[in-house]
Amino acid sequence: MGASLYWLSLTILKLTLDITNDFLVWLPYFQPIQIFYRDPTRNFIIFLTVLFIFSPWLIDGLLTLGYGLQNLPTTTLINYSKEANQLLSNFCKKRKIQKIKLKILPIDVPIVFSYGWLACIFRFRIVVSQGLLDNLTEDEIATIYAREISHVKTGAFWLMSMATLILQIPYTIYWQLTFWADWLLDFVDHRLPDFLPEFLKYCLPILVSGFRVFAAIISTLSYGLYRLLKLPILWLSRRRIYYSDRLACNLTGNPNGLTRSILKITIGMANDIQNQGKIRNLLEIFELLMPVGINQAITVGSICSHSNFASILNWDITNPYRHWLTINNTHPLLGDRLKMLELYANFWKLETEINLENINANAIAKNQLSQNQKEKYLTPPNFDLQKLLLQGAPFFGMLIGLFFAGLFWLIGGISSAVGLWRLDWLWGDISILVGSLAIGFSIGIFIRINHFFPDIKPAKIRQNPNLLEFLTDPEALPLDSQQIQLKGRLIGKSGISNLLGQDLILQTTEGLIKLHYSSQLGPIGNFWPALPNPGGLVGKSITVTGWWRRGVIPWIDIDRLKTDNGQTINNDHPVWSTVLACIFSVWGVYMIYVGRF
Repeated sequence: MGASLYWLSLTILKLTLDITNDFLVWLPYFQPIQIFYRDPTRNFIIFLTVLFIFSPWLIDGLLTLGYGLQNLPTTTLINYSKEANQLLSNFCKKRKIQKIKLKILPIDVPIVFSYGWLACIFRFRIVVSQGLLDNLTEDEIATIYAREISHVKTGAFWLMSMATLILQIPYTIYWQLTFWADWLLDFVDHRLPDFLPEFLKYCLPILVSGFRVFAAIISTLSYGLYRLLKLPILWLSRRRIYYSDRLACNLTGNPNGLTRSILKITIGMANDIQNQGKIRNLLEIFELLMPVGINQAITVGSICSHSNFASILNWDITNPYRHWLTINNTHPLLGDRLKMLELYANFWKLETEINLENINANAIAKNQLSQNQKEKYLTPPNFDLQKLLLQGAPFFGMLIGLFFAGLFWLIGGISSAVGLWRLDWLWGDISILVGSLAIGFSIGIFIRINHFFPDIKPAKIRQNPNLLEFLTDPEALPLDSQQIQLKGRLIGKSGISNLLGQDLILQTTEGLIKLHYSSQLGPIGNFWPALPNPGGLVGKSITVTGWWRRGVIPWIDIDRLKTDNGQTINNDHPVWSTVLACIFSVWGVYMIYVGRF
C-alpha cells in the first residue's frame, strides 16, 4: 500500500512538472523552468523522509492552528473513565512506553483518532473530542481508547499517519484557497470601507474575480488530487478496522461497549452534519484514522435517530455483492463490524447488545411489509454474477481490455521470436495497453448506461417514499434504479468549496441522503458563472427528482432540483456519461492508431 501511494505521488509530481513546462513553452514571452526537467525522484524521497520524521509534530501543529488541539490531562481522563486510564497505564508498562500523549479537540462531535510513528519514544498521540467524552459512558470510552492503542500492535498506524499527512497537502490547498476566495468576495461586496479611493473600489472587484477564477481551478485540481491519492490506502484502511475492533475486545472483554460506542459516534457525526449544515473539513481529512467513516455515517447515523437501526443494517449483512462495493470506501460495512462484535459476545457467553440474528424478521415487523416483500426478506439472497458484472461493467471492461492488450503483446512477442517483423512492433507497445483500457472502459459504460439511468416517467416516480424500505432491501445494488421524488432542505458546503457538488446532502424528515450532481455542460459547467449551481441553493427547501441508489453509501443521482419559488436546475449525468464513453473510445482508438498518447 505504501509503495502504491509513493509511486502514484511521484508519477503525479513528474506529470505536473512536465505539463507546467509544456504550458510555459506554449505561452509567449515565457521560458520553461529548467530544474523541472530534472528527475525529481531523489528530492522527492528526501522530502518524504523529512515529512515522515516530523509527521507527529506537523499534524500537531495543523490540529492546533486549525482546530484548537489541546493536551488532555490524565486527571481529566480519570474523571470521565478510570477504566480507560488504567488500560493506558497497563499498556505502557507492558510495552515499556513511558507515556502516550493524550490530546483533546474542543468540539461537540464525538470523534477519535491516533497518529505517530514510534510509540516507544513519545511519538504516538491519541486525540479525542470533548463530544466523545461527554456522550460516551466510562466503559465505552475505555473500548475506544483500546481501539486506538491496538493500532500500535497491528503496526499500520505509522503508514496511515504518513498517508494522512500527505493527503493534508492537497486538501489544505483546497480549503484554504476556497475560504479566502469566498471571504474576499464577501469583503468586497459588503464590507468595503467607504474611505477607499474610487479607483480602488473599481479595481478590487476585478482583482478578486481574477483570484476567484484562479482559486476555483487550483482548488478543484487539489481536491481531485486528494481523492486520487486516497485510493492506494483504502484497502489497508478497511483491514485495520477489523483488527483494531478484535484487539479492543481482547483488551477490554467488552464487545457490547464497543458496539454502543460505534453507534453513538455514527449518530453523533450525522447530528453534527445537520447542526453544521455541512461536513466539517476535520471529519473529511482525518476520515482514514477515525473508527467510523463520515460518508457512511450520513444516512445510517441520521435515520438511526428515528428508526430501528438493526433493520437498516440488513443490507450490510445479507447483500451478496456488498464486499465488491466496498472497494472504494475507507471503512468496512457497519453491519458487518457489528455482526462480528455480536459473534465475539456470543463466544464469550455474554448477552449481546443488539440481536442481528433475526434482522430480517425485525425489518418485516418494523415496516409492516406485504406478503411478497416478506418472502423476499426471508429468502436468502442469491449471488447473480451477471448482475454484478453489469453493475461493474466499466471496470470489468477495463479488465477485458487488459486481456486483449496482453494478447496483442503475446502475438508481438511470438512474432519477434519467429522473425515476423511486420507484427513484432506489438510487443511491449504501451499505447496498445492504455488504448485497450480506455476502449474497454467506454464499452462498459455503453453497456450499463440504459440500466443505470432508465427514463424517468411521471407514472413511475415514487413521491416521498419510505426510505427505510429502500435501505433494507437485501438484494439492492446501485444498478437497481428507483425513480423517486423527495422534499427537504439542501445542506452542504457553500461557495466555490462546493464547486464540483461534492458535498450536497438532502435533509429530510426521515434522515440525510447524499446527492450526486453533474452540470448540463459537464465539468466545464461547474466553472461557468451563467449556469445555476446547486451550491447556490444550500440552505433552501427543494424538491429532488432522480434515481435512488442503494450501495455501501446510499445516494440519489439528481435528475432535477426545484426550489419552492420555481427555480429549477437540471442534471445531465446520463448525457455526460455517454459523452465520456465516446471520448474514451475515440482516445483509445487514436492511441492505438498513432502509437502514442
